Amino acid sequence: MLFYLDNQQLRSAEMVERLVARRDAIHRAVEKGGPAAYAVRHDRVERTWP
Repeated sequence: MLFYLDNQQLRSAEMVERLVARRDAIHRAVEKGGPAAYAVRHDRVERTWP
């Protein structure tokens, strides 16, 4: 299971805020199992692989 931020230009505080804001969606993705990769976007968590 891999989670990554889709914007590498964010400041550290913004990165943390984004991950905290999407925490519930991240937990739901983990429950689905893997392997999988997910982009943590500003408004959602999106599966990008496979």
